[in-house]
Amino acid sequence: TEEWVNEQVHFSDRLNGRQPSQPLDREQLRRRMWDELLYEYETEAQKWMKHESEMKKGDREREFKDRKRAIQEDISRIEAKVRQRRDSERQAIAEERRRERLNRAVLEAWNGYESRWAAITSSCEALSFEEIPWPVLVPPRDAADITADKIVTFILHPAHSLHQSRKEIIRSALLRWHPDRFRRLLQRIPESERKAVEEGICAVTRCLNDLL
Repeated sequence: TEEWVNEQVHFSDRLNGRQPSQPLDREQLRRRMWDELLYEYETEAQKWMKHESEMKKGDREREFKDRKRAIQEDISRIEAKVRQRRDSERQAIAEERRRERLNRAVLEAWNGYESRWAAITSSCEALSFEEIPWPVLVPPRDAADITADKIVTFILHPAHSLHQSRKEIIRSALLRWHPDRFRRLLQRIPESERKAVEEGICAVTRCLNDLL
């Protein structure tokens, strides 16, 4: 109000050591009131602009942090995929090498199996359980070691007999291990080992018959 403005003017004069001013006329009061309002507006506007600037700065910082975090997450995902692919490749390479070693071992064992059969059928010397070429990858210690799984793994392994069908391989093995044909070889087995050999022969023929 006009009275309040005049009071503020007189108060300001007293603070500054000046003589109290004469009351302002209506036009001066309007200008003074306008100046006061404008000053308050500018002060509040500056405060708001500063606050808005700080808010925008905070938003930019949060946006930057969010973007940085998103980029780091993308990088982490890419690195995880690369590690997973490398691990898969290493596993595939290791598995391939394992298969190659197994194939070589089976092929070598198969060639030895065939050559030993050729040797014992062309000889009349005595045979022990261990000297019989059993159709398993690892020579058995006794008849209990001659299992169906071991026979199938060895007889039907793809590393050998590439030009024979599954049925041809099984029938060829049955002819070799048929008890009637094997009877002549049994006469060369010591009496102390004959029962174990007969059990091994039965295990082999039973497994081969089940495969037909």
